[in-house]
Amino acid sequence: MTSCRKIIQTINEFNCFPPCLCIIWLSQSPASLAASKLFWPETEKPLITLRNGLQMAKRQNLLEAASQGASTSIRLVANIAVNLISFLALLSFLDSALSWVGSLFDYPQLSFENICAHVFMPFSFMMGVDWEDSFIVAGLLGYKTFFNEFLAYERLSKLIHNREKGGSMYINGVKQYMTVRSEVIATYALCGFANFGSLGLVIGALTSIAPSKKKEIADGALRAMIAGTAACFMTACVAGTVVRFGVPVSD
Repeated sequence: MTSCRKIIQTINEFNCFPPCLCIIWLSQSPASLAASKLFWPETEKPLITLRNGLQMAKRQNLLEAASQGASTSIRLVANIAVNLISFLALLSFLDSALSWVGSLFDYPQLSFENICAHVFMPFSFMMGVDWEDSFIVAGLLGYKTFFNEFLAYERLSKLIHNREKGGSMYINGVKQYMTVRSEVIATYALCGFANFGSLGLVIGALTSIAPSKKKEIADGALRAMIAGTAACFMTACVAGTVVRFGVPVSD
């Protein structure tokens, strides 16, 4: 649930610090490995390393293998689509319910995204974001967690554009842009698939491949999302430390 080529391409399209692309690509791998080992420590010898434990399906020829692969992919895609739709529908229902509850207390802007923003605010400050920018970055993290990273990067791109354009930093008490260091940290922290929508993708894909492990996959999906988020935060901490000591991040 960490970075991939599509996310990095999106960062480049939104002009969110293209020089950081190679660093993100290289740093996410050890961070995700470290986070996965912390969340799922290997206390025993994995069975996957035993050669006699692997059973490969035998196919008579190339056409049979291609046909079997196509049939398997249909179930895989359908499973992913159904799980993704159900997860997004459930999140939309919960968000509407929160907004309705908030309207009863004269706070209609209450939403799952808003709650995530308040939860992530101390984490964004601990990653090195300025305190004045921590709630903005936390809002981006909440938007990425509730929806996806592409929409969060679109919002970050608008903030970067406001800074480059200049003008007043505050309009009606609302901050319009952040510092360069906060933008770099946000670029690293948002680079990942750790969001609720991806849970549907992961559960749908893995249960289609291994139906007998459906319970284990469902039980570990939320933990995998938290581990992916932690890996993104780890690389963001490193980026914040590097930028703090004056390493250039833009052309």
